[in-house]
Amino acid sequence: MAKTTTSKALVPAGRRKTTVMRKAATVAVAPATDGTLLPILGSDLAVAKLIGDGGDVMREGGVVLVTGRAYATRAGVVPAEEIFYDQAPRPGGKGPWLGEADKVSWRDEASGYDCIMLRDTDDGFLSGYVGIPHNHPLWGWDNGAVPSDIGIEVHGGLTYSRLCEEGPSPARRLAVEARRICHVTLRPAAYHPVAHATDHRVEDPHAWWFGFSCDHAYDLIPRHAQISSRPKSSELARTYRDDAYVVRETVALAAQLRAIAEGDAAPQRDDQPPPIGLDPRRGGGRGRL
Repeated sequence: MAKTTTSKALVPAGRRKTTVMRKAATVAVAPATDGTLLPILGSDLAVAKLIGDGGDVMREGGVVLVTGRAYATRAGVVPAEEIFYDQAPRPGGKGPWLGEADKVSWRDEASGYDCIMLRDTDDGFLSGYVGIPHNHPLWGWDNGAVPSDIGIEVHGGLTYSRLCEEGPSPARRLAVEARRICHVTLRPAAYHPVAHATDHRVEDPHAWWFGFSCDHAYDLIPRHAQISSRPKSSELARTYRDDAYVVRETVALAAQLRAIAEGDAAPQRDDQPPPIGLDPRRGGGRGRL
């Protein structure tokens, strides 16, 4: 089983919790109020997903970053640290993706691991990622080498494994951050322990990320749906995996990775993802987005 050599749980709507994180930026920062958010985002649906009061909003070109607000899905509220809206990967037309963010970063409260929901820049589907610390037994493993019986069960199986991506360049900082798979910039390198987990800290400032994608044979891909106004009968059964679904799968992956670190049995799941065997393309990783 060879390694490669490269590089807060969902909160029920009744228990909203917002983590305020600030980061250096190359753009002006404005208070995140209804008066500033709506003109910048241009969508009532997007503004409705930003829970809480206060926070900051900043814009650089077609990228908007909101901090200090939680992020709402139909299933609950995510204690977001950063919420990005990026015009480049955002699907056009009408669809269940309207109002969704293009990247949400948060720390899962149950596992203590960093999590990301990210939209693909070409096809508009969402993916989920979990960063594990250096002392995790799967640190450095390629997603294709992770044993199938180790206790990871996530949508479509693991399709991504990589070290934190390089930081943003001085120019177009927000555009880089909006598409980067890495923990929040300027956060302390240590992973802080949680109440019901073993005490551990990480000196290495990087995380090793595992991820899954929602672009399988049974998934509705926004760009494909827009190209064909008359979808084939085989596409009618496809389902768009929205932000609520991807957050759920990401939190489930974090719990499974935590259980592996602790040597515990995989946690029971209430909702099961589609069987991997339904996707004829399954069998290799997609690489980076």
